[in-house]
This record gives sequence, C-alpha cells and structure tokens, in this order.
Amino acid sequence: MPGISGANPLIRHPAATLALLIALASLLLVAAACSSGSDSEAEATATPTQQPDPTPTTAQQQSTATPTPAQQQSTATPTPAAAVDPTDAFFAMDRVLDIEIDIAREDWDTLRHQTRTFEDLIAEIERYQLSRPFSDIYTWFSGTVTVDGETYDDVGVRKKGFIGSQSDTKPSLKLRFDKYVDGQSLDGAIERMALNNSVQDPSMINTCLALHVFSAAGAPAPRCSFATVTVNGKNLGLYVHVEEIKAPFLSRHFDSAEGNLYEGTISDFTAEYRGTFEKKNNEDEDDWSDIDAVVAALQDPSEAGLDALAAVVDMERYLSFWATEVLVGHWDGYAGSRNNYWFYREPDGKFVFIPWGVDDTFSLLEDPNFFDHVTEPPPSVLALSAIPNRLYNNADWQAKYVAKLKELLDTAWDEDELLAMVDSMAAIVESHALPEVRATAAVDAERVRQFIKKRRAEILEDLTPVPPKWPDEPQEPAPDGLGTGRLEVEFETTWGSNKSANQLAEGQVFSMLLDGAEVPVGDFAVVAGHASEDDQAILPGVDNLASVVVFGVEADGSVEGMTVVLPRAMLADGGGHTIGEDIIGGVVWSISAVGDLSFSVFVEGRLELEEASDEDGARIAGTFSGVFGDGEADRGGATSPAGLVINEVASKGDPLDWFELYNASDSHLALANFTFADDLDNPAKRTPFPTGVVLAPGEYLQVELDGDEWPGFALGSDEELGIWTADGALVASVDWEEGQAGEGMSYARIPDVTGEFQTVSEPTPGEANRSDS
Repeated sequence: MPGISGANPLIRHPAATLALLIALASLLLVAAACSSGSDSEAEATATPTQQPDPTPTTAQQQSTATPTPAQQQSTATPTPAAAVDPTDAFFAMDRVLDIEIDIAREDWDTLRHQTRTFEDLIAEIERYQLSRPFSDIYTWFSGTVTVDGETYDDVGVRKKGFIGSQSDTKPSLKLRFDKYVDGQSLDGAIERMALNNSVQDPSMINTCLALHVFSAAGAPAPRCSFATVTVNGKNLGLYVHVEEIKAPFLSRHFDSAEGNLYEGTISDFTAEYRGTFEKKNNEDEDDWSDIDAVVAALQDPSEAGLDALAAVVDMERYLSFWATEVLVGHWDGYAGSRNNYWFYREPDGKFVFIPWGVDDTFSLLEDPNFFDHVTEPPPSVLALSAIPNRLYNNADWQAKYVAKLKELLDTAWDEDELLAMVDSMAAIVESHALPEVRATAAVDAERVRQFIKKRRAEILEDLTPVPPKWPDEPQEPAPDGLGTGRLEVEFETTWGSNKSANQLAEGQVFSMLLDGAEVPVGDFAVVAGHASEDDQAILPGVDNLASVVVFGVEADGSVEGMTVVLPRAMLADGGGHTIGEDIIGGVVWSISAVGDLSFSVFVEGRLELEEASDEDGARIAGTFSGVFGDGEADRGGATSPAGLVINEVASKGDPLDWFELYNASDSHLALANFTFADDLDNPAKRTPFPTGVVLAPGEYLQVELDGDEWPGFALGSDEELGIWTADGALVASVDWEEGQAGEGMSYARIPDVTGEFQTVSEPTPGEANRSDS
C-alpha cells in the first residue's frame, strides 16, 4: 500500500501494467487513464452504398473564417458537385449539429447504466492475463434520431467509453444509421457518428484542437466538430462529434480500404501486450503476421532489428505521429501509455498510425500515468511503449525524432492559429454547453492557452544542449509472499460504490496501522456492495455476500488492498463480526505490474460496523482489525497460508469416515477460509468447512464426514482428498489405493506431520501418529 515498505508489504497491484492495468490501465486514476472510449465492435470495411448527392441546406453552409487543414472547404468559389465530399458539412467547425434522440425509456436506462468498473477491469486482466482484447460490454438499442430537423427511424444507439469517460447522466454515444435499416445514412452521406461527452476535458477544446495538429503534421486524423444532444426531450448539453475510423475514413486517406485495421487499448508490440490488439476488419482471416513481424523486429536488439521494423512500419510517418503525441501532450496515447491509438496497413503496405482518444491533452503532468514507472517525464519525449523506446535508445533514430519534433514546431505548431481556434471553440462552448458547466469550461480553456504559449520554449529548452534521457523503467521484482502482519483500518463508504466508474474517488480511510505503524491514507479508496465473483470465493458456499474493499495505488503502478466479505444480512448498525466465529472472511492482496497475484488470508480479525445497510447509497462505516498469514504467489494465483497439513485419513472409520488436520504454522488458521473435496479435479465438489473453527498452532483436528451434514461426501477405499484456499489454490492433498486405508486402519504420515503416508493399524485421531513398528 502506498507508504508501506519493509518485510511485510501489504500488497502490490497494478491495475494494469497497463498503463491497466495497467491500465490499470491508464485508467484509472486522476483521469482514469483509459480515457476515451474504445470501440470494441469489429466491423467490415466494405465501401458504403452510394447515395445521391444531397441538396445543401442553409445549416450546411460553410463559415467564411479561415478553415483548418483538416476541414478545408472553399466558400468563395463553389466546387463542382462531383468533387464535393458530402460528409465535410457535418464537420464544419462553425456548424453545431442539433441531435435529438427518442428511445424507449427502459432502453435508455439500461444503456446509460451499462458500465465497466475498476473492479471489472482488474478481474478481466487477472482472468485473461492480457491475452485478448477487452470485452465489449455495450448493447445496441433502436431509436429515432433527428439531426438538424431530418428524422431517421430505427437508428442504432449505444453507449461508448472505456473507463474514464463513462457517465450514466451524460454518456458518450455511438449512432449507427444502418444498424437496423440497410443502406440508411445521414443525409445520404454518414452511416455512423461518435459523440464524446468530454467529461475528462472541462474545456471541451482538447479533442478538436489536438486532431487539428495531427492533421497539420500529416497524420490521417479523424475530423471533429460539435453537437448538442437531447434524449427523450432532456438536453444533455454539448458533445464533441468525432469521425469514426471505418472504411469511408480509410478511403479518404489511403489508396485502399481493404488492408488490416487495428485498435490499441492497453496494447503494445510485445509478447506481454500483443494479445489485447483488436482487429477491426478482416476478422475472418486469422492472420496476425504483420503484428508479429513488428514484435519480432523489436525483439532483435541489433541494427537488423531496426531494418526489419522499417520494413513493416512507415517510419517517417511514425516519427511525425510520435512527435505530435509529444507536442500536444497526449500522455494517454501510444508513446506515453500504450493506449488510445489505431494503425492501418494497406495491402502490401506499411503500418501508419492514427490518433484517437485525445481528450486528455494540452497538459503536462508530474505523474501522468500511475502505471508507467516514470514520474516527471521530460517535456520533449514520451517513450514508454516498445517502438518509441527502441528508437529513442538508438542515437541515429533519436536524432531523427528530435529533428522531426523541431520541424513540426515550425510547420504544424502555429501559436497564433491555435490560439484563435481556442477562442473560437471556447465561444461555441459558452453558447451551447449547459449553463452549469460554462464557467468551468472557460477557466479550463485558459489552461489550453497557456500550454500553447509555453510549449515551444519548454521543448527547445529541454532539448538543449542535448536531448534528455528517457528514465529507465525499473525491473519488476519477482512476486513474493505477503508475510504476516496486523492491519487496522477505520473507514467509511457507501453501498453500491463498487460499481462506480471512478472507484478511486469513493470512500475515505481515516486511519490505517500496519503492525502498529501509521500508514499514510490520502491515496486510499473504499468501496462496498455486492461481492464480485472473485470476492465470493473468500467464503465459498455462502450466498448473497457483501464486500468491503480498501485499496490504494502505489507510485510504481501497483495496487494494494484488503477485502472483507460477509453475508449481506449481517450489515447492520452496531454489528460486530469475528473471523473464525462468524461467517466472515478476508484477505490482503497485491497484483504486480505484470499481473502476478499475491495475497494472505486473515487468520483472525474483527469487523465493527458503526453504521451499515445494503440500501443504495447507504453509509457504511466502521473499523477492521485483523492478522494475516503467509502467502506464496505465482502468476496464476497464490497458495494459502502454509502449515495446514492433512496428517491422517480413515476411509472406513467407525462410525464415520474421517481425516485429521494439523496446523504446522505459527499462526491460528480459520478453516472458514478453506474448502475440501474427495476429488482433485472437480471444483464443483469442493465443500466449505464449517464457520467458527480455528486451528491453533500445533493443534490437531479430527474432521468426521457426516453424510447428513455434507450430503454426497464420503471417503472411498480407493480415493483422494484435497484442501484448497477459498481462491482455489491447492494447499494439501493425499491419494490412496484399495487396502491402504481399510477397515480398522488409517493412512497416516510417519513420522508424524512431516513423513510420507503409510498404512497403520492403530489410528490416532486428534493426536500424533505412531508407527506400527
């Protein structure tokens, strides 16, 4: 936990190496790093059906103001109709689209509440280990959409966003006009619209301004404008309208739209992150050879590796893309966070990178990404991910990058033009945003202005006399156990906060002691609610559980926490519950930056609830004090406290079958934290031990198998027995054959506790085993 160090760390958990992770991934904190939404719906890039050229309306006339490079359309001499791109009118900066959406109220309520929580993301990363793209959690619904007075029925509507941009009051949206009606399109020109809520950019200026700079630098950048959105008569305010990266976009920027298009969300060209790339077209072709070629090239540290990289990636265009990410402060992009970017390769061509998710730009943060192991990055470079890191650590390519950055300062970075655009967009926000956000937007617009004014000088100063060194990323330590310790926490939160889109802002820790020493609590959050599937494993076989989770993020990107679970019915004011006596369990845990899980089970502890209820929004406040035991971690999970030994087995006991446990550790072990079964391969047969049973150090315990208490459980003459932690890690097991544990005999460890199993003629339940000899 932040502030915890020494021999007994509480936990390290990245939420993401991702920059997850991890993305935790960029995800989460300050700006919830996975900011702008990932569109996980893969779709074909076939050319849309041609529609007749629409007749221009008054609302589509272009401004006489100087157009930006990404939006140039002459207003002096009309262009012949055949040469006019009918979609340009919908991205004119002086045209604020008026969008009205009518959708069944129950569908809207479902849509806006669909969300991905921090907890969901961690669980997905732990389960799949970054081996696949993140799940598509959103559902399409049918609605009626009116744009500037033109109405379209049966339009697909769904939420968009990854973590940081989620909202249930002003959700980011996708519209798809041809989702339910083949060939339907807006004004015969646009089949899809992406509407961003800009919740991470109070100015609402970042996205369009950053995409303008990318376009000026020669990148294939989406077009951008503004729109007001009303849903079922309620004005949701101003949105940022961003062009979708689909076949029409590719056709505008490339000779062919038939190549491979990919999206990167917490993704990189390394063995660890490669699996999260999402192919957005040509999905039926299970061919990832172009991705693998980049991965292989970067694994070759020689000059040949750089030559191989240049054979797959358009290096000149990548330098421009990289330098522009740095220029606009896109810390949550590819170079700074392995996040928010697309790339495309024409048939027989090379990869070209495409900007995306640029709503968190035009600012330099001292610690921009909690998962990149880098604080106070140099103003003139971002090089966390594989390609820029490889290039920046090569003298020749570093020189080319610096030259490109300086070139863009002279070509794409026109302070006067950019400041004029800020003023123009700020005026739009002032006129069209909801009244309650206008003052905040105006203040934040000044942040953008100051960034523009200072950027040239701070970059050139940073490059003088020589370019800065990119901070080395420290080697991630091998996972280890969490040791033992006593943890005491005083906290408060609300019921349902574990479903918050920004859990790091939930709850408060008033004090925390680890082995009697104070732990700084400013960075800790507390959430409570229905226990997740993983949390339910702490008390297997107990239904309808509640969980309270206290967690914090380390400076190195790891996340530490403790989880306590108990039946929801036990949530009551003034309730006190003791591990080993009541139905309650808990663990302290850590997930490393590479996804390794470490944890220790609370072998004793007490939860005191000052105030508690499972009503939505109800206050949950109290204290927890407990002792946790040793754990031993591996990549797939962790084993439970060492020391619980199966010491003796009687498969034909009189009157009941039984087995004997021994606590070889120096800690009390609460058996409620374990399960057992007579099948080592079938998790469904695992049975929880009764609550309230605590095994003291050096104590023996005979467990008799009463068929009435545990239906279907019995030990056979040719059988096996296993014990697992609540999280499914095998602690101890024994396998015997016919005759080894027959009637009147037992199968016991000789010497007692430490020896191998052998048949003895005189069973010794509840005491030390004795050899027949």
